[in-house]
Amino acid sequence: MSLFQTALIACPECGEKTEFGVNYSINADRRPDFREAILKGTFQRKTCGKCSHSFRMDPQLTYLDTRRGQLILVMPNGEVGDWDALEEAATAIHTEMFGPNSADQAQAIGKKLKIRVCFGWAALREKLLCRENEIDDVDLELAKLAILATAGDSPLSDRSELRLGAVEAGELVLGWISTSNEMVLETIRVPKQLLADIAADPTAWKAPREQLSAGPYVDYQRLLVPAAG
Repeated sequence: MSLFQTALIACPECGEKTEFGVNYSINADRRPDFREAILKGTFQRKTCGKCSHSFRMDPQLTYLDTRRGQLILVMPNGEVGDWDALEEAATAIHTEMFGPNSADQAQAIGKKLKIRVCFGWAALREKLLCRENEIDDVDLELAKLAILATAGDSPLSDRSELRLGAVEAGELVLGWISTSNEMVLETIRVPKQLLADIAADPTAWKAPREQLSAGPYVDYQRLLVPAAG
């Protein structure tokens, strides 16, 4: 089921409190409208009644889509330094819901799920886009590493992140996103063929592929942010 509570959240612009329905668990099988809202960037977004500033709550939820094989623990961007502990938390959620103590049917579903951890709305939307477009998320993160290796002057910092925004006419449309407000700072287009080229050359990408595939946190930042533990 999809679980939520009502909370009053202060507008980051003027401080006026706005009422939000805070979602802590999303079942996309039962609420496909929630999935569509995440893809559109409207989920848990409100406009302040006082200053008209549009803002979103930081995500802190479990996203489940059994039809598409996704179980994702989504946390605020500010908690990325705890990714190793949150990998354990995501695995524990999967075990509780679909592990050996669950019904046989649940266990069968659980075996088909990919467990993931991500931080921020843009990262969650990217995971949904990958599944929508049949993109392996490990290959996508390797493509980002290739882009970073060849980019001269990029906005790479602890206040920005490179995210997939769309797949259009055989191209991956990626954007440098501000982690504070999801504003697109810069757009990059690369041929989707880059993913196939990376997948076809396992030797060249062996080490980073193994690092990215070592746990549920499949993100190029895994290689940049040291594990807290």
